[in-house]
Amino acid sequence: MSRGEVKATIEARDLTAIDNVIYEAKAEELAARSVFPQKYDVNEGAETYAYDVMTRSGAAKIIANGADDIPLVDTDMVRKHVPIYSIAIGMSYTQQDLRAARMQGTAVDTAKAATVRRAMAEKENSIAFRGEKKYDITGAFQATGIQIVPSPVTGTGGASVWSKKTAEQIIEELGDAHSLITVLPGYGSAPLKLCLPPKQFELINKKRYSDNDPRSILKILQENAWFSDIVRVPDLIGMGTMDTDCFAIIHDSNETAELIISMDVKRYEEENNFPRVKIPFEERTAGVVVRFPSAIVRCDGI
Repeated sequence: MSRGEVKATIEARDLTAIDNVIYEAKAEELAARSVFPQKYDVNEGAETYAYDVMTRSGAAKIIANGADDIPLVDTDMVRKHVPIYSIAIGMSYTQQDLRAARMQGTAVDTAKAATVRRAMAEKENSIAFRGEKKYDITGAFQATGIQIVPSPVTGTGGASVWSKKTAEQIIEELGDAHSLITVLPGYGSAPLKLCLPPKQFELINKKRYSDNDPRSILKILQENAWFSDIVRVPDLIGMGTMDTDCFAIIHDSNETAELIISMDVKRYEEENNFPRVKIPFEERTAGVVVRFPSAIVRCDGI
């Protein structure tokens, strides 16, 4: 390097702290990955993801001696396709930012890396739960065919919101919604996950069943073992009809729904364009593929 020439690049030691921040995301911010199983084996170069849905027909019957009119089983296979899109964002530093960090013996500012991680997680969550209308992506809890019911108006003054209901009314409402899935053929003992907005999650965590029973609603639900997990999902705020809060119950299996991630968050090499250095990040996803919508219940107006 000639005299006076300045070399300012982001070295491996500078990026160590950035990587740690980006991939150590808080669980609530990545609620989609807490709710839906993930599928990572789709090639990152794929433009679409295809899956087959099979329906069957035919039933056995009693036949007379010597009869040859044996009923036959038939299957119908339908192939469905969903597009895969890229989520991208970047961060940048000036050359002076890098020089100053090296002079002080510190890594480059990780605040921007945290912002990158939050932005990617929020977009992934939004696509998973709410979809992207511009690109014809449908969110899992807005998919065609899921069971959507109104919260019963059993609260004080004929209200549907949980803040106006007793613990018993809330538990009964959750039990009725739970049964909408467990009565389906083959789902009697299926593991179901309950998803709640933060405010309603806190309500069931703190509201006592009665003056004589100090157990919280959450404690009773856990004792009843209706749900394999109860998850806080901020994306359910305002998702219901007329922008109301809602809860959702989903069969906890990739047979029902799966988050397709063909390429997880990837950091590219820095791009030097004096006086700034830019670092792009990308993720490729098809959102959530809903294979059996009847195993999802959404209850609006809570």
